[in-house]
Amino acid sequence: MRVIVEEKSWKIGELAGATGLTVRTLHHYDEMGLLVPMRRSSAGHRLYSEADVRRLYRVLVLRHLGFPLQDIADYLERGGFDLRAALRRQLDELERHLHAQEELRGRLIRIVEAVEAAEEPSVEQLIDNMEAMMDVEKYYTPEQLSQLDERRKQLGDEGIERSQRDWAELIADVQREREAGTDPGDPRMQELAGRWQGLIDAFTGGDPGIFNSLQSMYDDQGPEKASRGMVDPEAMSYMHRAIEIRNSK
Repeated sequence: MRVIVEEKSWKIGELAGATGLTVRTLHHYDEMGLLVPMRRSSAGHRLYSEADVRRLYRVLVLRHLGFPLQDIADYLERGGFDLRAALRRQLDELERHLHAQEELRGRLIRIVEAVEAAEEPSVEQLIDNMEAMMDVEKYYTPEQLSQLDERRKQLGDEGIERSQRDWAELIADVQREREAGTDPGDPRMQELAGRWQGLIDAFTGGDPGIFNSLQSMYDDQGPEKASRGMVDPEAMSYMHRAIEIRNSK
């Protein structure tokens, strides 16, 4: 005796609830010919089959991969859809997204810790923190941010504080030499130029890509804004001349 198993079907509301799409979106897909259900109930309601669900998945994958809606129907009708390749691309994209989210989580933790360390953070402090976050996102790639975050972990709190003190002392020394009229080629300035380059190398890890991103930020914003007020344009120009002399030797 042959047993006939009836294929499962979904009403439009059920499919919308199961996939997180809206009923309106499914209506739109139907109107465009992207997803036209094969069956209708006796009352005329759309009934989506397992084949329809598989097609919907293909539509969503292609949409996620950047295909315009108007091109997806033609693409599916022509065939050639490689589910394995599409899943692999989805997985790769998800892993990149998770990596970026983890980097953002680490930065947010550091900002929260910095804010909570203050008794009463001002609105200006919060805005500065948000601006710093946006600058980081704008100028550094996720891979570069990962490298910088790993370097911060290696340094630890004490290492970071020591680096900040080194920068503050160095900038103060440069300002004193500039105000005293010391020639950029003078041995005292050449020694400071070496320290300056050493601290930059410590930050970038010698990575030319990170250095270029750092340079782009300073070029776009100017030294005063990029350094959060630590160094003014005159001091930066003075140091650049000293570094040029040092590198020409």
